[in-house]
Amino acid sequence: MSQYYTITTISTATTGTSKYQTIALTNGVVSTSTAITARRILITNGTTPAYVVFGSNPVTSTTAGFLIPAGADMIFNFRSGDKVAVVAGASSGISILDLD
Repeated sequence: MSQYYTITTISTATTGTSKYQTIALTNGVVSTSTAITARRILITNGTTPAYVVFGSNPVTSTTAGFLIPAGADMIFNFRSGDKVAVVAGASSGISILDLD
């Protein structure tokens, strides 16, 4: 099995569902995704570093969580049904894609 994935164009019909989510970030405001039904996710970060935490009711801050650098794409193993909490020190955005 290959460790690489080809990601094709995602139709707008899936935007905002558990398969694909975009979260707009406002300076210092914690945003949380809806529950994601996946075992692996790809997080694509925008123009500002962001902190993320996974869990059933995740909470993060600009001093807690896992730091994703600006412009980074990262794949994470994930527990299906959990959510992603994210916060950044400036306005930006992240995208979350279900790889399963």
